[in-house]
Amino acid sequence: MKTNQYIISMALTFAATVAVALTSCSDAWDDHYTGVNDSAADAPSLYEQVKADPDLANFLKVVDHVGYDVVLASPQTLTLWAPVITSAQADSVNQLYDEQKRLLVTLPDGSQRNTKDKDNTAITQFMQNHMALFGHSVSSAYEDSIRMMNGKYMVLTSNSLNGVPFVKKNIVASNGIMYKLGTKQPFFPNVREGLSLDATLGSAAAYYRQFDQYDLDETSSVQMGVVDGEIVYADSVTTLTNRLYNTLGYIQREDSSYLFLAPTTEVWKRDSTKYHEYFNYISTMENRDSVAGLNASMGVVRGRIFNLNQQHNNYEDSIINTMYVRHSDYYGLNVFPNPKAPWNPETGEGILGGLTPVQCSNGLLYVDADGRIDPKLTFLQNRYILASSPRSRSIPQLMVNSERQPQVALTTHYLLDQDYAEYGDTIIDISMLKDNFVEIAPITYQGVTNRNSSIYFTLPNTVSGMYYNVYVVMVPLFVALDGYTEDRIRPTRFHVYYNERLMTPRTNTSQTNPNEDPEFESPDRDRALTVPEGETHGSGTNFETTGDQIDLICIDKARKATVSGYNAFGSVSATQRYRLTTDIRASQINNNTHTNIMYINRVIYIPFETEEEAKNFDLQLSDLSNLKEYKEQ
Repeated sequence: MKTNQYIISMALTFAATVAVALTSCSDAWDDHYTGVNDSAADAPSLYEQVKADPDLANFLKVVDHVGYDVVLASPQTLTLWAPVITSAQADSVNQLYDEQKRLLVTLPDGSQRNTKDKDNTAITQFMQNHMALFGHSVSSAYEDSIRMMNGKYMVLTSNSLNGVPFVKKNIVASNGIMYKLGTKQPFFPNVREGLSLDATLGSAAAYYRQFDQYDLDETSSVQMGVVDGEIVYADSVTTLTNRLYNTLGYIQREDSSYLFLAPTTEVWKRDSTKYHEYFNYISTMENRDSVAGLNASMGVVRGRIFNLNQQHNNYEDSIINTMYVRHSDYYGLNVFPNPKAPWNPETGEGILGGLTPVQCSNGLLYVDADGRIDPKLTFLQNRYILASSPRSRSIPQLMVNSERQPQVALTTHYLLDQDYAEYGDTIIDISMLKDNFVEIAPITYQGVTNRNSSIYFTLPNTVSGMYYNVYVVMVPLFVALDGYTEDRIRPTRFHVYYNERLMTPRTNTSQTNPNEDPEFESPDRDRALTVPEGETHGSGTNFETTGDQIDLICIDKARKATVSGYNAFGSVSATQRYRLTTDIRASQINNNTHTNIMYINRVIYIPFETEEEAKNFDLQLSDLSNLKEYKEQ
């Protein structure tokens, strides 16, 4: 058990820790894995073998400079592929080591320290690129996959390591096997490392570095005691994590397979500057500028990473990114057609067309100098909320005996499990609807009936500066599994009110208007909207349903969002809100010509860059079956 722990430490911790941790490994363990016989005990160590070869003098300079003399002289069994390098190459590695050593990293407690050797690229990309745990000797007919100390997998044959031929092989040392290479083994970066190795991708690499975080590994750290109730460590071991991996994909894992269409710095700066305008948050929001910057940058990078293990048909016809895979409620979004065709910015086809990828150890890295990812397929999506979702709706309150009570009752109905619904001679296609719908009906208190019903909908993740068309999908009750009566299959008339929150909610609820939604405080009153031009469901301020059809009703057109409610980082509240309130007279209810109950399936909101574009757009009922949209929870 101890041996296994030592092996893990060897692979993960920096050189000095490695040497100490592995000293107590048993010779029996080494012999079992290397086949080293008793005569090897009298052979020089790996370090002595390097020191004795004049051709390896420059390599020795690096070994001594970075502290790997201790590692190569330790009793742990290793395999070393020692390269013949020039003095300039040795100086370059040593200079890189010194530069990396001075870099500061931020620890979980906010403190900073210098970069440890285990994270120094001179170690990971050079020294550990030429070393492996255990002894690996080769025979005349040999081929195997070897995991190097930096986690890379290389092919070891009887003549070469990953295609680099041996000058000499199977050199026996007291602590392993050494090979002599005529040149250094090229470092084969993974996708994450590839960002830092291409100068044109500097902005993308810097963005990832912002999220690098060192977490304390308590099980591997050595405790010294407890001071003031806090554990003090004599030797703390930290591991490098990055929250972007959880969100976008694990592009650092050697056993994964990713494709990254990385934007050049020019594309990054152009698009992030443009996207920054979308995240104008309310003035009282804490850290509003930094959140805006993070979201603008995320807008550039999201949608560009593809897990190759999750593609179909060698992604000839289409390719889906990791955001599509993470969210099953994307409908046609984050899907890019014909990715290998010639690039067509009008249709979004060919996002990889004409580009030559860099082969990485865990996938492919493409360089995008054009800005090929359409934000309307990634974060500037058409969106919808189900009326049955409690997170995006609220209901007005009534004051009953000095206490707030809900003004309406909400009932969720589930759709018939079929494509069509029938009511008398009426047959309607319900396949375009999603999930379910909600019934909003007035409540009777102490014998007093509230004649009309109301409901509020807030729109999550809107962005500032965009113009929104907002639609509501209303349905007749007979599309549900539940029973119904004819008096409920009637049209209804309603008004729509709009409000935009331009400040944070007040801590205490407004007492001047007790029926106001307490969860959405705003300095402005709701403003009544008129039926948009071209909308046939009503006129003036009166919107109307048919009662026995699916009604797609545009309740607002070309509404510009002044502030953003986009919530990718931190807690951001929705800033756009609509209230729907029926306007039915008692005589209409008594005569059974109208109903004061609303049956709402969902609210759809579509962003446009210009007012003219929004005004000229007309969403049709037939579009609902293929509308690319994202379901807000």
